[in-house]
Amino acid sequence: MSLLKDLFFYQGDKWWKIPETTELSENPKNEHPFGGFLNKTINILLILSSGKGHAGPLYYWIIAAILGIITMIEVWWFAIEELKYMLVPAMLIFSILKFALVVAFFMHLRFDHKMFSTIFITCMVVGTLFFTVFLLLSAFHGFGQ
Repeated sequence: MSLLKDLFFYQGDKWWKIPETTELSENPKNEHPFGGFLNKTINILLILSSGKGHAGPLYYWIIAAILGIITMIEVWWFAIEELKYMLVPAMLIFSILKFALVVAFFMHLRFDHKMFSTIFITCMVVGTLFFTVFLLLSAFHGFGQ
């Protein structure tokens, strides 16, 4: 009965009972494309592996398994003839992802200040972009001619 009452009866200054959102707050929590999924997953992995503030061996085995899965996708992508035209962009994306995982977890930057991870990942992305730009320039304009 309360649901029907909320839907069809006027109370206060609003006709409908609309849930309150955090969009008007200054810095809404989990306001990004993944909506907190990544943080929740990392926390679950931490609880499973050690239950402490730092990761245990199981956590690193899970990260190694994820890296292995990404490597299997790379090999699979290379073997599929229909995907050859997307090979270089896909491999660049996979290399950035694997670099970020290795730097963040195996170099223990995940547990340090976020600035260190940001510096490493930014350098990798900028370096990859420079490499891609110069590769395209040499392919289409031909350096040294």
